[in-house]
Formats: sequence, structure tokens, C-alpha cells
Amino acid sequence: MNKTSQQQAWQLRWHEILNDYPDPDGGPSITPDPLPNLDSDFRLHFNLWQVPPEARQRAFAILPSGNDMLARVERHLSAQRRPLDPEQAIGLLRTGLRLAHSAGVKRLPGHEMQIDVLSEVDIPLLDVFQSADDPFYEIRDGLSARAMAHHGEIGFDAYFFLSEPLYRLRSSYHSADWVMWPLCGDPGAADLTEAGYLLQEGGWSPGWTDERLFIFDRRKEFGLS
Repeated sequence: MNKTSQQQAWQLRWHEILNDYPDPDGGPSITPDPLPNLDSDFRLHFNLWQVPPEARQRAFAILPSGNDMLARVERHLSAQRRPLDPEQAIGLLRTGLRLAHSAGVKRLPGHEMQIDVLSEVDIPLLDVFQSADDPFYEIRDGLSARAMAHHGEIGFDAYFFLSEPLYRLRSSYHSADWVMWPLCGDPGAADLTEAGYLLQEGGWSPGWTDERLFIFDRRKEFGLS
């Protein structure tokens, strides 16, 4: 997707905000010239999460639903991760699927399916996810349309402007989805991204194939065991 003029204006403003603070890596605090593509603007992707909260407040204030998204960013950055036991993780997955079905999301596994618990003892992570999808993928796939429905083109632009920087919060799109829910969701509606986010934070990755629904134990990998 080509960068829009609105996204370029946001990109330039975020760099101007970062210029007011020391570079976390000791580099120069200057706006790159020319501005890189959004998907390779690593200063934008990483540095905002390492500067004082006041910088993030200024950055999110220019975006639709910015204050609500910022509250989730700060909650994420200040939270201490806690491991979930398998029963809690299974319950979260079922709850998230049930909410999504109730909200009319299509092409999801049934929340009543058996959920297997897997770990590296059973199969390597990379092997199991070669043939498995994220059961919450259809929720993510519909978020940009939801952002546009609520805010028009500016919401659509904001969704794609934020996707990569927010991915860097945890190297996971579940974090990005959860932060951007105020941009995408109906006010007061059940949060369809929360289950995926909480599973990730608790050390689990859900998966789905034609044959099975499962959660994969990553607590040791994430330092939670």
C-alpha cells in the first residue's frame, strides 16, 4: 500500500516529536531525509516505546481514538506479564471465539471444539505452525474495514500507519490488534481482540488446522515458567 499524504503528515510529526528527546540508541535525534517507507521506518517503529510517556501522549493525540489507544499502550508497557495455566488459556480461547461468533465474524473454529495443549515436547513450534492458522485471523483481517466504518478514510489510514509500530510492542500483531481496538470497535461492544492479546501475554499461541484447535505452550520461551 502506498503511503497517503495523511500518513506522511503523521510520520513527519512523530519524527518531530522524537527529535525533542535523546535517541535511545545514542544516534542523532533528527528527522530522516528523505522519509523512509512506513514499513522500513525503524526509528518510528522502535523509539516511541523507549521515550518518556509525554512523547507518546503528543504522538497519539493527533490520531483518531488516540487517547483510548494510548491508554492501552501505557497499560501494556507498565504491566508485568504473568503466566496462564492451560485451563485458563483454554477458557480464554473459548471465550474469544464465542464472542467473535456472536459478533458475526465468519470462518472461525467453533468454540465448542476440543482444544489440545501442545508444547515443544510434542512438536517444534515452527513445525506445528507451518500448517496451522491463527484462529483469530478473521478478526484481524476485518479490523481495517471496522476502522474505516467508524472514522472514514482517516481511520483506515491510521490503522495501517500504526500496524507496524504497534507490532513492535511484543513482536506480535495481537498486541497491535488490542491497542487499535478503540479505533476499530463499536463503543461499548465486546473487545474481540482481548482474548488473543491475553493469551499471548500469558505465554500461549493458539492455532487451528482442518483437524484440530490447539494452544501451544510458550511460557518457557517468554520467561514465564
